[in-house]
Amino acid sequence: MTATRKSKLLIWVTALALIMACAPSLVTPSVPTMDPGAANTFIAQTVDAASTQTAASIPSLMPSPTITPTVSTETPSPTPTATVIFILSSPTPLVIPTFTSSGGSGGGGTSNENFSCDVRRVSPANGTRFDPRADFDAVWTIRNNGQRNWDRNSIDILYSSGDRIHKVSGYDLDENVRVGNSIDVGVDMQAPKDPGTYNTTWVMRRGDDTFCTMTLTIAVR
Repeated sequence: MTATRKSKLLIWVTALALIMACAPSLVTPSVPTMDPGAANTFIAQTVDAASTQTAASIPSLMPSPTITPTVSTETPSPTPTATVIFILSSPTPLVIPTFTSSGGSGGGGTSNENFSCDVRRVSPANGTRFDPRADFDAVWTIRNNGQRNWDRNSIDILYSSGDRIHKVSGYDLDENVRVGNSIDVGVDMQAPKDPGTYNTTWVMRRGDDTFCTMTLTIAVR
């Protein structure tokens, strides 16, 4: 090292020493002691501030609209009810023949249209006067105007109603009668003992079928 450079180095060292001697002593600054509670207070304040800011930043929630139930105005359709329909067969209409009678001596229908008659005449005539206890025969002339022949073995002549001026209350048919033919039907009778007017009614019957109503009116002196 040259003399010049040594001289400069010496000068710097000397100047540095002087500066260090003149500078005030460096004192380590005291570090303030922190209160532990202050830290907790600071943290709580920080949290509150953050919560307040967060709440302020969140937009207010709109209130949920109230849903009003819609009431249906439609009229409920009635529940169909099962209907039981009874189908009944129509009975065969009862045909009652119209009879023409002579002297009001009867005639008559039946519950069976196959059997009917037309009373043509009665003897004695209606209104004939008799003595008390007089015997006589009532005879009706009748025509078969039904749809079936009369069988003497299945048809009877029977008392039906009125005054009991007969001697026997039932007879068999004397003969078979074809449709359209006529026959005389006779009944043995006796006039009552008391004066007055008397009526009697007779019919023809086949099984459950009653037809051919025959009537007679007499007077007792």
